[in-house]
Amino acid sequence: MKKVIINSAKFAVRAALHPSYGSEQIKLFRDRRLINKKRYDDYIEWFDKHKATEEQLDRQRKVSKDFKYRPLISILLPTYNTNPTYLRSCIDSVLSQSYDNWELCISDDNSTSEQTKDVIKEYVEKYGNVIVTFRKENGHISKSSNTALSMAKGDYISLLDHDDILPPNALFEVVNTINKNPEVDLIYTDEDKIDREGNHIEPFFKPDWSPDFMNSCNMITHFATMKTNIIRRVNGFTVGTHGAQDWDLFLKITAKTNNIYHIPKILYHWRKSETSTAMNADSKPYAYINQRRVLRSSARQRSDNAYIDAHTALGFWRKKYVIPNNPLVSIIIPTKDNFTYIKNCVESIIEDTTYPYFEIVIVDTGSTDKRVKDFYKKLTSGLESVTIVNYKKKFNFSDACNQGAKASRGEYLLFLNNDTKVITHDWIQALLEHAQRPEIGMVGPKLLFEDKTIQHAGIVLSERDIAFHPFYGEDQRVDIFTYIYTANIRNVSAVTAACSMVSRKKFDEVGGFDPKLRVTYNDVDLNLKLRKKGYYNLYTPYAELFHYESKSVGRINTSERDSTELQEAQNEMRKRWGDYLKRDPFYNDNFEQFGPGYRLPK
Repeated sequence: MKKVIINSAKFAVRAALHPSYGSEQIKLFRDRRLINKKRYDDYIEWFDKHKATEEQLDRQRKVSKDFKYRPLISILLPTYNTNPTYLRSCIDSVLSQSYDNWELCISDDNSTSEQTKDVIKEYVEKYGNVIVTFRKENGHISKSSNTALSMAKGDYISLLDHDDILPPNALFEVVNTINKNPEVDLIYTDEDKIDREGNHIEPFFKPDWSPDFMNSCNMITHFATMKTNIIRRVNGFTVGTHGAQDWDLFLKITAKTNNIYHIPKILYHWRKSETSTAMNADSKPYAYINQRRVLRSSARQRSDNAYIDAHTALGFWRKKYVIPNNPLVSIIIPTKDNFTYIKNCVESIIEDTTYPYFEIVIVDTGSTDKRVKDFYKKLTSGLESVTIVNYKKKFNFSDACNQGAKASRGEYLLFLNNDTKVITHDWIQALLEHAQRPEIGMVGPKLLFEDKTIQHAGIVLSERDIAFHPFYGEDQRVDIFTYIYTANIRNVSAVTAACSMVSRKKFDEVGGFDPKLRVTYNDVDLNLKLRKKGYYNLYTPYAELFHYESKSVGRINTSERDSTELQEAQNEMRKRWGDYLKRDPFYNDNFEQFGPGYRLPK
C-alpha cells in the first residue's frame, strides 16, 4: 500500500502539475492552503497570548518552593552528533525552568562530533545538576536512553529529545499535577512544533487518555513524565525499537496502570529539523518498521486477538480485531415513507455488504406511500432476513428503536437511519470488531455528505450545545490535525444513532434508548449511560457511509422540529448529565467548547 504524507503544500503542487486534476480539485487544494494559512496565523496569535509571562514564572518559582511534595525530576536526554546551536537551546530551556528540583541526565551515544561533546562538557562543568555519560559505543536511542535512565536518581522521569525545547513552565505544571494527583503514574501534555524561523506551528491539542487512539498513533509523544519505579518495572526502553522506543515504553506502562493524566497545555516544542520526522517523515524509515513491531508486541502482551494493519499515512496504524464467531447483527432502521431513501439504504446494504450474518429489521412508523409498502412486500417475499415492524404510536425515535431491538434476533444491534447509504463493503466488520470487545460500548462510523465532506466523526459534549458534530462539513484532509482525528480509530464521548452498533447485552444492561427523549439527544443519552457503566465509546473511520441527514424528521435546531420539545430535551440532558457536559475528556480544554469544534477561541 502506498504511503501518503498529508501535506497541503505538496497536494497543491501536485494539483497544479497533474493533468488529471480538474479546476474544482485545484480550487479545493488552494482553499486548503488558505485555510491552513489562517489556522497557522490563528495559532501564532493564540500561542503569544497563552505562553507563560515573566510575572507568572516568578509566581511559579515562589509557589514551587512551597509545594508539599517537591520530587526530583530526572530528565533523560540522549544525544548524538547534535547541532551545537540546537543542543544549547535545549539545555538552556531546562535551566530556565520555574521548578528547580531537577537533574538533566545526558547520555551521549558515542558522538563523532567534538562540537557536540564540547557543548555537553561545558554545561556539566558549570552546573551540578547536569550530568553525563559518554558511551563508548553507539547503541542507538534505546540503549542510550537506558544509559540515561541508569543515571537517574529522581522519583519521576521526563523525556526530552536533544534538539527540542521545554517552555519554562513545563516542570512546574507537571509537579503541580503530581501534588494534586499523587497516584499518577504517567503524565502527558499538549505540544507544538518550531519551524526553521522559530515560529510555533502545528499544535497537537490532545484528548485525555484514549487507549484506542494510542493504538492508532503515538498520542502521548511529548511531554511525558513517568514514575521511575514503573519505568524500571517494565524494564525501561526495549532495545531494537529505535524510532518507536517511546511509543513502546508508553504502551508497556499503560498496560500496567490506568493512573494516567493529561495536562491540556502546550508544554513541549518539537523542532522541525532536517533529520526530524517532524520535518520529514522519510528521514527515519526504520521508525515505521519498529512502530509496527511495538504495536504487535503490545497486542501480544495484552493477549488481544488482533493484528496490526497498515494505514494510508505514515506514523498511523490500524489495530484490527479478529471476529471469531460470526455473530448475527440486527440492522434496525426506523423509517416512514421517503421511498427513494429507504430503497437506496436497504439495497446498498444488500448489494454492498460483505458480512453475511445480518438481518434487517425495518420499523415503519406510519408509511402511506404505496411504493414503500410494495417495496416491503418485495423484500419480505424474497428475503428471509428482512422483518417489518409496524409501529403505530406517535413517532418516537427512541421507542421505535427499542421495538426494533425487541423484534430482532441478533447478538449485536446496528441502529441505522433510512437516509444512509453504504460506502465501505466491510462496514459491518469494522463496527463489529470493536463492539464485540468487552470494554467497548457504542461504536460509530465515519458519515459523509454527498460531496464527501464530514457529517459525523464522533460527538463532542458541550454545556451550551449539549452535543455537537466536530469537523461538520469539512474535508477530512484540509490539514494534518483534522486528518489525525478523522482518519484514526479513537475513543469519543458519544457517536450518532444515525449509524451505531452495540451488543444487545450492553444495550439491555443500560435500558436501551429512553423514550422520554423522543427525537433529540437519545443517542447521546444512551452513550453516556454506557460510559457511566465504565465502557468506552468508539469512532472508527474504517466504516464509511453516506448520510443525507434527517431527511425524514428534520435537522436539530431547525423549524422542522418543535423548539419547545428541543428546549425540554436540552434541559433534561443538563439535569441528567450536567457534570459530563462541563468537560468532554476526549476533546481538549483549549478549543471552543461549542460547535463546530476544534477551533481556538478568538
